[in-house]
Amino acid sequence: MQPQIILVDDDDDLREAVLDTFEKHKLAAKGFARAADALEALDPEWPGVVLSDIRMPGMDGLAFQEEVKRLAPDVPVILFTGHGDVPVAVQAMRNGAFEFLEKPVHPDHLHQVVLRALKMRSLQVELTNLQHKTRDTLPLDERLMGRSKVMRFVRRDLQAVAPLQVDVLLWGQDGTGKTAAARAIHDLSPNAGGAFVVVNCSAVSQDTIERTLFEDGGAVARASGGTLHLQDVEALSDQLQAQLLRIFDSADAPRVVASVSQKPEELLAEGKLRSDLLYRINVAQIEMPPLKERGRDVFVLLDHFIQRAAARHGKSQKALPVPDLDALGKYTWPGNVRELRNVAEKLVVGLTVRLDERASAAVTETYDEAMLRHERELLSNALIQSGGRKAAAAELLGIPRKRLYLRLKHCGID
Repeated sequence: MQPQIILVDDDDDLREAVLDTFEKHKLAAKGFARAADALEALDPEWPGVVLSDIRMPGMDGLAFQEEVKRLAPDVPVILFTGHGDVPVAVQAMRNGAFEFLEKPVHPDHLHQVVLRALKMRSLQVELTNLQHKTRDTLPLDERLMGRSKVMRFVRRDLQAVAPLQVDVLLWGQDGTGKTAAARAIHDLSPNAGGAFVVVNCSAVSQDTIERTLFEDGGAVARASGGTLHLQDVEALSDQLQAQLLRIFDSADAPRVVASVSQKPEELLAEGKLRSDLLYRINVAQIEMPPLKERGRDVFVLLDHFIQRAAARHGKSQKALPVPDLDALGKYTWPGNVRELRNVAEKLVVGLTVRLDERASAAVTETYDEAMLRHERELLSNALIQSGGRKAAAAELLGIPRKRLYLRLKHCGID
């Protein structure tokens, strides 16, 4: 279960006492001794609240509040203060803190303040989701899925740049989701009511570029008041790239979101991208990371794609054979998310999966068996790392202790 509350306090006893209070009220909470560690768990779409002490070694509560505001600006922050910290807490309130509580805090009062913050956060999330539905879109974390740090930063950057009337350059390998990111920028922008027009530059020739882009009814005219997504700009010849510059001189020029498949500076050095075009489209730049750099997102996405494919084909996923999970985790995924989606599709329809030209991913167990084995390994490693202390193991895994006990029982681990 995703925590509703993130608690940061370097006092172990106090932190455990507060966590016990939340557990008593059936509120999922996760504790951290260091503010820097808590920041790793944050992303802009998280529907919870943050509690933090002010006096802490390293990053203190005020600095932590500023970082939370930068990473997840709508997440409420509640600060704990000592008696002498009240002037500091007042400054925190001016900086946007939801509330400050002077120690010692009565558990019932703490509970009520947290409920108010959660209610406010719930209304914010509900409003955001309503805006998404009005625009017939999914929330950003469902369109560009992933729990890795790099994907949280991608979503944060997309949300930051989308409302601004600036052109954007997306870069990353094929299959990393550049078109999905471009669509998200459009849907979250003031231009969402206009058209989202896609031009595949690798399919545009000298003979067709004038008609494709600039004639009446061409892409530039159709995207006016909306967004023009130019895919694979580097595929155009130097002459055709020069003609693209005309887009920006048009009186009713649309917003441009361009994409390239390499780092722009490398394309510039290799002569594949004109410097004048790069300077025009490179107002804001966002990298779409390759799947091999996204850690356990592989398994999150695989499960999602399998569920979607199984529903589409009317098949059960319970007895679905999958390749060895270690092989999936170690594979470099040259085709990125697109390749992973194809692997899921093949598994659902019963085709053999080959992760490379040299070897097949041998199927030796069902989906449920593989996931149970993986869970046993995960739980066992957490217990070993925590010295057998279940409370510490639960914290490492980011789950409540009661859930840990249930999963240990389910997996047959004493």
